[in-house]
Amino acid sequence: MLSLNPKSKVLLATTITVASLAVLMLLRIDGFTASLFWIYSVLMTSFLIIVSMLTVSYRPIPDRGYRPGVSVIVPAKNEEKGIADTVNALLQSDYPEDKLEIIVVNDGSTDKTADAVRAINSPRIKLLDFEKNRGKRAAFASGFYESKNEIVICVDSDTLLDTQAIKLVVQPFEDKEVVSVCGHGKASNINKNLLTKLQHFWYQDMFRLLKGMESQLGAVSCCSGILAGYRRESIEPLMNSWLNEKFLGRPIYIGDDRQLTNLVLWKGLGEVKDGTRNAKVIYQSNAIAYTLVPETYKHFFKQQLMWSRSWIHGSILASRFIWKKKMPVPLLFFVYQFLTVICPFAIVSSLIITPLTGNILSAVWFLLGTLYIGLLQGMNLWSFGYDFRALLYRTLFVFVSFFMSITVLLYAWITPWKGGWVTRCDKKK
Repeated sequence: MLSLNPKSKVLLATTITVASLAVLMLLRIDGFTASLFWIYSVLMTSFLIIVSMLTVSYRPIPDRGYRPGVSVIVPAKNEEKGIADTVNALLQSDYPEDKLEIIVVNDGSTDKTADAVRAINSPRIKLLDFEKNRGKRAAFASGFYESKNEIVICVDSDTLLDTQAIKLVVQPFEDKEVVSVCGHGKASNINKNLLTKLQHFWYQDMFRLLKGMESQLGAVSCCSGILAGYRRESIEPLMNSWLNEKFLGRPIYIGDDRQLTNLVLWKGLGEVKDGTRNAKVIYQSNAIAYTLVPETYKHFFKQQLMWSRSWIHGSILASRFIWKKKMPVPLLFFVYQFLTVICPFAIVSSLIITPLTGNILSAVWFLLGTLYIGLLQGMNLWSFGYDFRALLYRTLFVFVSFFMSITVLLYAWITPWKGGWVTRCDKKK
């Protein structure tokens, strides 16, 4: 297996994934029970098969020499220790200096973030210094209105871009239908401990497999703030709506990346065809951003709580327009929402309630089946060039997913209005 060429590895992993999941689905269909969790099991298996089949043909767009003007905006709050690394990485980008503008927005930091930016002493850096905290949306918007170029890129303040990242993330914009592009995230602190390793390979799954599938359909659901590019003319008319979004009458301070992606996918100025606008959001797996992930479980679950609340707001907004997209985009979207909602209840029923009724074997099969799916995800990552650790850590992450689903996710659903600035590393805010 180690001597297989890249194409053979992908073919092998995809064949094993699709064939084994198809067998599992047939077994479930044969054991028809007309229950909600039976439907969940069949739909989850079917969804994973579709993800695998669509992702296998995904390819990022290589550098074709397209060099539009780019403005990079870095919203920052209390990033004194790391902001210089983020900015210096941008300065080292392999991109024409006369076409690259860098704007850092200090969003009311209580530390010396602004001083750290000034200490870089580069005429290529523009610093916007807020005396009071206004939130990431206001910070990005202020940078946006100060910027001048046709492509606007958001980079999180605890992220280091690969020197090729900007050059590669702009390539899809040569297609006038593309309104936004998402880069690929990796954990810069992967080797810190077990938790950071688990997160790193989970990120690879979420980016390379899930976003790879969404990119094939031109409908990436969230351009992560670690590296997200937007066509200026697409987001400028949407900025006011994004800034003033409310939920239950309250301003929203979470889900910034997901909501902006939603708006641009919905109303972005894509190429007009047959009287409709075909706005596309694409993923570039070759545009690499290295970001800090939480190093303690406390901070990790705090981050996941914010992301879970963001999912609520994002799903509500997306449901207003996604059904207008071409199939299978709306079908996959609503199936995924259903699976997410049912997942905590399926876990509780299968791993807690079922054993209490004496049916321990059923719980064991559920656990083994879920671990096997994690192993398959890891094997697919291995086929795309990751090392064998992907199999181990992606499988182990199943236990983290279980815990998150029955605690963090459920709590987020009953407190959807809460939120605020959260970074990936363990620093006081």
